[in-house]
Amino acid sequence: MSNLSRVVTLLGLVVVGMTGCMRVEIEDPENGSFLDEPTTVVSGNVFSTNPNQSPVDVADLSLEINGANVAIAEDGTFSTSIMLDPNRVFNPIETDILEISTGYVDSDRIVIIAGDSIAEGDYSPEAIALQINSSGLDALQPVVSGLVDLDLPTLIPVGTIVIDNACLIDGIFGCLGRATISIASPQPSISSFDVDFDSQQNSIHAEISLRDFDLNLYLDGGPYILIPNCDLNLMADTVTLSGNYALEPDSSNPSKVDVAQLGGVSTSFSGFDQTFTSGACNTFLIGDIIQAIIGDVEPTVRDALQGFLNTVDSNGNTAIAGAVEGALAGVDISGPVGEALNTELDAPFFQVQETTTGITLGSNARFETKIGTGPGECDPPAGAPDLSASYHVSQPFPSFGATAPNGMPYDIGLGISSSGFNQLLRSMVECGLLVATITEIDLFGSGTPVQLTSGVLSAFIPWVGNLGPDLPARIEIAPTIAPLITGAPGPGGELALLKLAQLSLKVFVELDDPNSAIPISVESAALMLDADVGINLGFDSVSGSLVFELTEPNPSAITVKTVENPSGMELPQVEALLPHIVGSFLPSLAGSLGSFPLPAFLGLSLEVVEVARNGEMLTIYADLE
Repeated sequence: MSNLSRVVTLLGLVVVGMTGCMRVEIEDPENGSFLDEPTTVVSGNVFSTNPNQSPVDVADLSLEINGANVAIAEDGTFSTSIMLDPNRVFNPIETDILEISTGYVDSDRIVIIAGDSIAEGDYSPEAIALQINSSGLDALQPVVSGLVDLDLPTLIPVGTIVIDNACLIDGIFGCLGRATISIASPQPSISSFDVDFDSQQNSIHAEISLRDFDLNLYLDGGPYILIPNCDLNLMADTVTLSGNYALEPDSSNPSKVDVAQLGGVSTSFSGFDQTFTSGACNTFLIGDIIQAIIGDVEPTVRDALQGFLNTVDSNGNTAIAGAVEGALAGVDISGPVGEALNTELDAPFFQVQETTTGITLGSNARFETKIGTGPGECDPPAGAPDLSASYHVSQPFPSFGATAPNGMPYDIGLGISSSGFNQLLRSMVECGLLVATITEIDLFGSGTPVQLTSGVLSAFIPWVGNLGPDLPARIEIAPTIAPLITGAPGPGGELALLKLAQLSLKVFVELDDPNSAIPISVESAALMLDADVGINLGFDSVSGSLVFELTEPNPSAITVKTVENPSGMELPQVEALLPHIVGSFLPSLAGSLGSFPLPAFLGLSLEVVEVARNGEMLTIYADLE
């Protein structure tokens, strides 16, 4: 058949299709609407695409909605009440109209989501759980040490008064000598320090060890003859600062952790040594007498340092609490996950709970789609929908044990609720998730796919055979609403049940246009697909990402409905066949699901121990590498 003949045939088929001009359309509710009522009213109209030549004849029309006959008003409108099943979640509403005199059929279909929803921009409550076990705290300690700001010249600058007018020589007739001791030049220094954290019930215990502590003091005896003005150098191999701290979400910035010191910080010295370096305190004989009178200054200095470190500043923090708080600011979920997934994640903490096992941080969460090419933004392909809400499931916040469900120890557990995951799916769909083109399918389950051509399609869409047997064909797939999980496991025990609905499948045949270098794409059928699919998460060690794995669904879990075809004839062959062959290409759509890059915590990567359910949360158990 020549190109010109094919175009003529195409025009003839369009004319044949146009002999049936009746169309049915659902106007309310809209596809993808969320409803939490037991019933909804469905309304719409029947109209003619050529009302002058083929006006609507209600007597010649039959309308069914979900298989039940529904009356059509004289003006072509219709309305009926439909029961919704919240356990099903996705509730399809299918309208089918038959023009009795010609046998012409037309259909429309929408899906209602029965249940609660989270509007884009709102938070899914208690959506993310981050568990840092004791071993995780140990792994983080070297990195946290690098983040804790313990710059001694800043914490105890030169000129800071350590002891103010304290009695150093106490006699039977009262104080015989007083002195004010302050930090002197050169400024205090250490060679290094490290931080050790241990979680305990309702607080963490922190020990900060300062190595090679070197502090210069100035003793100002004032008017007291027995206490001259002297310079004193204190050195210690190690100074250990010990204290307990409570962690809570920061009231002014809930995405950060607020650290409050509980009680006082204790200070101990190891390898302590004191040396007077100038003044009368260091002169021969007199200096010895003075040092004997003054005695060992370690307890005095220790008490003075503790008093200074326990002082609360204008921000309500002690020096060490502020330093630890600054370090914990590096524990950020939002930034790494959001940028990796090309979405904007906001995850403010609602709780920080310390136990003997570790620290559990709980966050509310929202995923927002930002269009663009920068970090945390996406550039969606044609066919990606714009969605306003996602499915919400109310679930209890989980608790964590010392081991993963498989019995293995782990450093960090990161869980996301069904509601939070559905927000993520909504955002990913808006960025192009599930938009794909299929050019070959496995028709016979042989494991060897065949190329889609007009000849292959003609067995199921008869009129396509009139175009010739060897024309290229394709199926364009695009979501109209986001898939979701309900919190239930998959039908084969998979990690979760992924429900797909109203997935658009448009079948095209390509004709050469004699007047153009671009082929003509003929839409030979449009169908909507629903499916329940088991989903697992695997780990790709090369990319350091979690990858989605869809299992091949049972044909009984797949529904296909034809909504458009130019011939105006029913296509039962396609609707019966597709559930059996969808299983061959549906798992390949997992590639369009992309991957879930694991965030780095304070620069440490995660090595997955197990991906499992923790209660009703999808949870990654991992070690810090």
